Parts: sequence; C-alpha cells; structure tokens
Amino acid sequence: MPAKRALIVDDSKSARFFLSRMLKAHDLEVDAAESAEEALVYLRAHRPDVIFMDHLMPGMDGFQAVRVIKDNPRTATIPIMMYTSQRGELYVGQARALGAVGVLPKQIQPVEVSKVLESLHLVPAAGRAEAAAASAGAAPDAQEVQEVDANLRAFLERLFQQQTETFKRELLDGYEAVARRVAEEIKDEDAQGRVSPAEEPPLPDARSVRPLAMLLAIGALVFLALLFFGLYFESEQRWMNLREENAELVAALEEQQIAATEESIELHGTLREQRDQTGSSDAGVLEAIEWSVNQAGGFGPDEIALNDERLELLRGLIDRLLTVGFSGVVRLETHAGRFCLVGSPAEGYTLPPADLPATGCDVQGNPAWETGERSSVAFANFLSGTDELTGGDIEIEVVPFGVEAPLVDYPSPASGVTAGEWNQIASLNNRVRIELSESR
Repeated sequence: MPAKRALIVDDSKSARFFLSRMLKAHDLEVDAAESAEEALVYLRAHRPDVIFMDHLMPGMDGFQAVRVIKDNPRTATIPIMMYTSQRGELYVGQARALGAVGVLPKQIQPVEVSKVLESLHLVPAAGRAEAAAASAGAAPDAQEVQEVDANLRAFLERLFQQQTETFKRELLDGYEAVARRVAEEIKDEDAQGRVSPAEEPPLPDARSVRPLAMLLAIGALVFLALLFFGLYFESEQRWMNLREENAELVAALEEQQIAATEESIELHGTLREQRDQTGSSDAGVLEAIEWSVNQAGGFGPDEIALNDERLELLRGLIDRLLTVGFSGVVRLETHAGRFCLVGSPAEGYTLPPADLPATGCDVQGNPAWETGERSSVAFANFLSGTDELTGGDIEIEVVPFGVEAPLVDYPSPASGVTAGEWNQIASLNNRVRIELSESR
C-alpha cells in the first residue's frame, strides 16, 4: 500500500519542521510550501491526501487558498485542516464554511495529530486494520468520481425536497379552495331558492359534485407537475452554467497566481544572491531585531521564565534571523525579580497593597523561580530540535541568572520605599534578555 502524503503550507520554517516531524512519525510522506501561491503550483502536478494550511501568510492568505482549492473540481475533495494560532468559534465556523474540515492550534500535541489522521482515515485505528487491508484494492478513481459528484447529488436532493413540499402545500390549498367554492354555491342556491318544505326541490346528489372536484384537482395536479419539471430543468441548466463559469474563473486565477509565484521566486533568488555577496547580515539590522524582541521579554511573578509565550517569541526571532542570513549564538539570559510578598509557606504568598512599607513584607523573593521549574515542555522540545531546524547555523544558549544579577538595582527597604515601588523594580528585573552574537 503506497504511503499517504501530506502537504504543509506555512511561511514559518519552525512550524513546518515540527508538524512535519509529527506527521513522519505516522509514516506519512510530507511536502511543504512556504506560501499559498507555491502550494497551488504544487497541486497542479501532485495530489496529497491531506493539506495543513496556515491562515496568516504573505500574499494570499489561508482562507483565500482554501476557497481556490475547493472551487477546483480536481482538488475539491482533498481534506484541508487549518493549522493556525487563531481561535474562537467564529473562526472555526468561517473555516468550515469555506470547506476546511477543522482547525488545529500551532501548539498541537502528538496525540491530537493521531486523532486527526485517524478521523481522516490516513492511519489505521484500533480494530480497523483488517477493514483497511480489505479495502486496499479498491479503485481510487471510482471513489474520486463519487466524491466529486457528491455535492451535485446533494444539491439536486435538496431541490427535489423543496419542490415536493411546495407541491404538497399547493395541492392542499387547491382541495380547500374547491371545497369552499362548492360549499358557497350550495349555500347561495339554498338562500335564493328557499321555499316551503312541500315545494323544496330535492338536494343535488353528492355524486354530481365529485366529478367537478376531481377534474379541478387533476388539473391542478397536472399544472403543478409541469411547473415542477420546468423549475427542475431550469435549475439544472443554471447549475451547469455556473460550473462552467466557475471553472473559467479558477483557470484565470491560477494563471495569475503562477505568474505572481514565478516573480516571487525570482525576487527571493535575487535577495539570496545579494545576501551571499555581502557575506553576513547587517549589524544595524541585528541591533534592531535584538532591541525589538527584548521589549517583550518581561513576565509575571507567578509565570515560568521560558513558557509557551516566550516560545512563540523565540520562533519568530529564529525565522527572522534565518531570513537575514544570521549565523551565530542566540543567548537567553533569564533574570528573576525579588518581589515584596506577604503570606506564609502554608497559605502561599501574594503581592501586598501598593502603599504598604517595604519593611512590612513577609518575604522578598520569587517563589516561582525557587520551585526550580524554568521552562515548559514545549520550550524544552524546541531547544532539542534547534540544530536540525537551523542546519547548525544558529546555537541557542540559556544562562539562568535568577535573582542574583538584577538588571536594575533595588533601593534599601529602610529608605521609606513602598511595596508598590519595590515591586515595580522587581518587575523590571523579572524578564528574559536576549543577546545576538554573530559568527565571524
């Protein structure tokens, strides 16, 4: 049985690397594209079994790419999973409305990947191995044809159901109208020709009224049947016209996207040549990157220094450094602030009121740092795979300074400083500081 193939579409090299590693663990062959335009060019010659699509990318975004893929009859049946940091029921609803089968977070766990692949029947689940082996010889072409026609069949079934309901309502209305008209005619004749019981003419035989009602009902039935078939053929013709117009639009759009992709590839090649000629990344650019990333290095007194939020910051930094051709060391200095706290070891410690004198604090320290937990599991996994991700060009060095090397000096508690002023300085010291050192 040939191996299943997955396509990852993401402009982040680190995100592509980690998702690819999880998919390969399930014996899937993995291809990757840096942009939606590159993915569309790939799909002209290849047909993966599943697509993992990022949302926010330069140029065409993930939603636009999903719409183009689903509008093309040749690729419409490929399942697409949105792979993004976007969250919320509204976002999930938009993704499903465009044709995506679901949404996965960037911080996905291996067990979630397994569940997704099992739901898409890309890996055998427990108890399905024999069924998977029995169906291995089925012809894929017939299955693809059935999937392509599924949407058209569902549309015609909905149209037929709607027309049937309309036909029922109009038929009942026709019966009621005939009954009312016959009753009114009998009532009028009875009112106009009312005579004494001796002279009263005999009532009309009910059998003489039935043929008229039946003829009217049959006529209404024939009319509604003709109307239904007329609407059906008109809808079918309109549907075929829309499919032809849609195919023409998709073809034109693909041509434009191919042209744009070729220009983008040429531009990337030119930039790469210029960077190779300069020999190293510009020092001013590195200083700007280092300054900007350190603006978001602070963390709360009860947070882990190297948590998932700092992981996203580091991933973005690595992507930018690879883009500018950086080769060297990224040094992560973890500093912990000594906070003014009140409480006890049994009940726990909290920040006191800001106007409390600093001498009234029960302890000056950092319980979160003192517990010994320095990084999250995801952060530690990222550090272990950095060499493979960067090809050995970037080394990440972690230096834990803790509370012993404050970035800002603390005042003396006896100087009259309040707990709020003390903790402001502690917050400045509670941060991860990043230094970039380029290899020469």
